[in-house]
Amino acid sequence: MSVKINQRGAYPKFCTDCETELNPGVNCYLSMYRNGSYKCHACKKKQSKIEHDIKWQLPWFRDKKAKYLEEYHKQEPAGVYAIYYKEDIVYIGESTKPMQRRTAHFSKHVKKAEHVNKGQWQQPIQKDLALGKIDRNHLSFEILEYIQDTDERKAKEKHLLDQHKAAFGEYPKYNTRLTDKPENRHYYGKRKA
Repeated sequence: MSVKINQRGAYPKFCTDCETELNPGVNCYLSMYRNGSYKCHACKKKQSKIEHDIKWQLPWFRDKKAKYLEEYHKQEPAGVYAIYYKEDIVYIGESTKPMQRRTAHFSKHVKKAEHVNKGQWQQPIQKDLALGKIDRNHLSFEILEYIQDTDERKAKEKHLLDQHKAAFGEYPKYNTRLTDKPENRHYYGKRKA
């Protein structure tokens, strides 16, 4: 007859996968321990990864998540924003979905070299984050002004860029569009074939 682990009233409790002794709040989640789900942090992390991958393969889940994100981003009005590194403005931009742009700017995803060499543009903030040139903890994002009209929003962005150049003698570090900086200028105005 085999001995069942984690019988009612028997202590200490053990992880059901790796049989490590559980210490609630230290190597297992207290809420899971109270509910009788006896898994250590490491085993729960493995289980969550498997469940996450399986869930994202389901078309209905991806559609539901896409709809949720679309509704979430609609809540934020269009506007002009600035990204600061420590105390310095490093980027001024405009977007109809500024919070989505914030997520894109602060991502560490870097395209592979062969994609960039084929003409796919890599955002410079993302690239520097991934390469460790800048620290995400020192980046901050601020909506400068909410403007719904596209032409007015683009004009405000250009005005703020010009003000920055007048005050500091140069455009923000990562701005290349709407500026006289030569780098990355060839990416704008071209259409993909």
